[in-house]
Amino acid sequence: MTIEGIHMDEIAIGLLNRVMIHAVKKSWKLGGVGVLYIRSDEEDGMLSKLLQRWEQGDGFRLVWKQDLENEHYYMIGAVEAGLSVNIAVANSVAVLRKSLAKQEGIRLGVAFANSPKPDSEPSFIQAAERTILKAIKEAWMAAEGAAAMEVETAAASNRTEQRKVGVYHALPGFSIGQLAVPFPIFPSEAKVADIAHFFEINRKEQGVVIADEGQPVGLLMKEELHELLAGKYGLPLYSTRPVEKIMNASPLIVDADMPIEHVSQLAMARDISHLYDVVIITAGGQLLGATTVRDILERITTLRMEAARSANPLTGLPGNEGIQLELARRSSSHKPFAVIYADLDYFKWFNDCFGFSQGDALIRFLADTLVGIKEEYGLASDFIGHIGGDDFIMVTEASYAEKVCTRLIERFDGEVKRYYGGVEVSMVEDRHGNTVEQEGVTLSLSLMLAAGGTTPSLISTLTAKLKKRAKMQKGSVYVMEDMTSCTQERNATEGIEVRRGTSSSDIAAKQPYNG
Repeated sequence: MTIEGIHMDEIAIGLLNRVMIHAVKKSWKLGGVGVLYIRSDEEDGMLSKLLQRWEQGDGFRLVWKQDLENEHYYMIGAVEAGLSVNIAVANSVAVLRKSLAKQEGIRLGVAFANSPKPDSEPSFIQAAERTILKAIKEAWMAAEGAAAMEVETAAASNRTEQRKVGVYHALPGFSIGQLAVPFPIFPSEAKVADIAHFFEINRKEQGVVIADEGQPVGLLMKEELHELLAGKYGLPLYSTRPVEKIMNASPLIVDADMPIEHVSQLAMARDISHLYDVVIITAGGQLLGATTVRDILERITTLRMEAARSANPLTGLPGNEGIQLELARRSSSHKPFAVIYADLDYFKWFNDCFGFSQGDALIRFLADTLVGIKEEYGLASDFIGHIGGDDFIMVTEASYAEKVCTRLIERFDGEVKRYYGGVEVSMVEDRHGNTVEQEGVTLSLSLMLAAGGTTPSLISTLTAKLKKRAKMQKGSVYVMEDMTSCTQERNATEGIEVRRGTSSSDIAAKQPYNG
């Protein structure tokens, strides 16, 4: 095949060689050039055949092409001078997308090597190599960004649909540290030329972490370095400088205990120029490793599928398997946390009076309330699970757990009466058939502030005791045990009973309402 009068078999030996630069410069004079990047998840013979047929199409002019295993690069120009290269590229991409419609795992991105006027070329400062490399990078980012957007859009759509039926997903027990892999390390005083040589020898490496005495201080991705050195004076200007002069001094650095979903949100919130930089992972401030955005998104997809399989069918919340994983993760983190057990009082009476269907609706209401309070007052890392029946668990931060309990009670008591169908309730029956003066179902919360290293079995034992104490109180209440300190001050004006003793815990009961 001949492109621009040059035989492809003779010149397609790599990107940014002299012959390719010459061909692109010539195309600039004819109206500009577009860059098309195509990637398949694995090498595909059918894709190659489809691309070969597409290359023979009309309406556009191939300036250059390069195939690198499962990645394909195209430089596209207008058919003749004066015609819009944007239209030529748009038409060619539309034809290609149609032919690839049935192919799975294909990513496609488009960018343009800027040339404002048909007769202009890159200036002395913005050399041809730098302009082309920038366009290639933008096309690659467009392809990867589209793939990530498809994942997030599907997840967002799924979350919206789940919200309609009262279903919520969580990823219990998985922290980002489990994705950490070894990553190349250079000290901040390392020369840029040494790192460039490292990338030349280790072509599969995406970047290097800059660390001093085991603590990460920066990041340098291979694409950024190549872009910096692509200009005429790039290598002479930067080769002898220390890498700290050109590195990203503010990369995303996260603790190994951070939940993977939280890391995903931080990664996707970065500036587009660093959107697909690796994420650096530390443990105790020391470098543990790094992971890619792709690995994070793929693992989240897998975890969501696993969570869906083990979720409670009524609420969609994680069941006992997920709960145990989350408690084990929190316990092993050696950081304080809070566990809130929630269950309904007089739920059997409610089922008997209003029916099982309405009972299910009340359980979903409690799930909605828990999730709603988490979204308003908690963190993305907070966890909610459905133990079974009317029993739920929430794992959150110790610093605001009492506020969460207060808000839960306020919202539950303020809205639960709409499930009575307009019936005024003043008396209920307990599990033993005894009549109790009470205005319907109430909410009991057992709050335990746990120190790091607490075992899940100890948590279960102590919360069972707290649950009994909560059941002894009238109305919606929370009782608390603090395992993180010997005494805990309480504001008596808030209606919280203070008990102090020689034990390592305090028990407090709060009753915001008399009913």
